[in-house]
Amino acid sequence: MYEVILEALIDAIEDSAKLIPFLYASYLFIEFIEHEASDRLTRRLYSLGSKGPVLGAVAGLMPMCGLSVTAADLFSNRLITVSTLIAEFAAETDEAIPILLGTTGFRFKGLLLAVISLVIGIISGIIAGKFFPNVADRQHSHEEHEHLHSNCEDDECEKEGLFMTALAHTLKSLAFVLSAIFIINLLVGIAGEERAAALFSVGEPIKPLIAALTGLIPNCAPSIILSEFYMEGLISYGSLISGVTMNAGVGIAMLWKYNRDRKQNFLICLYLFAVSVICGYAVQLIGL
Repeated sequence: MYEVILEALIDAIEDSAKLIPFLYASYLFIEFIEHEASDRLTRRLYSLGSKGPVLGAVAGLMPMCGLSVTAADLFSNRLITVSTLIAEFAAETDEAIPILLGTTGFRFKGLLLAVISLVIGIISGIIAGKFFPNVADRQHSHEEHEHLHSNCEDDECEKEGLFMTALAHTLKSLAFVLSAIFIINLLVGIAGEERAAALFSVGEPIKPLIAALTGLIPNCAPSIILSEFYMEGLISYGSLISGVTMNAGVGIAMLWKYNRDRKQNFLICLYLFAVSVICGYAVQLIGL
């Protein structure tokens, strides 16, 4: 048990350390926009229009868990729309693409995963903008933006400066991320890969649904586990698509921590889950 705890802690520290540059860069950008940039620049950043989902999906393809955290931070501070956020979350595959590309016999499927994830991200993001019109309007309220940006008092921020304020926010978020990843790693370590594989011993029609539920785990581990299960023949390509589409690293956990609109968070997760399951079954029916 001691070895499991130690391994979970070491992995959590390593994974969290990788997020530091993204966390700091995102908070530095947020502080700059909040205290230095003009309202016109803020509105222009928010009003990316059709470019938002495209940029979000392209960012999601990069094998870095930190980008989903950055997207969640920017969305919580009302600097990007729900369309851009969902596009990034849906397109993010974490380690799945590098794993497939680096394995002989699965390189084509790795390239195909990149294309499919990009398309899913863009389309789901665009549809989200139509599906949640009231959410988008509410987001654009400047008063709510000011209300949500409550990590520090204005006087404190001005006194400490942008760099130190961003560092303080980074350390606070890092503590939360480290705790979340450690708990997940510990649970996975206790359960073991054999028990995880046993979850997919059900019939093939149910596997995309279970894979999507696995993707809900706020960690980069699901993308690795699902990729290995696919290459071992335990799950289909459709199940892999379902799982990695739902999984957005620690981004969803950060969304729940910093976005005060719980109903909005729930709708975003529900929408992502529906997209993941539908796309997973669609790919499975096609027979890829």
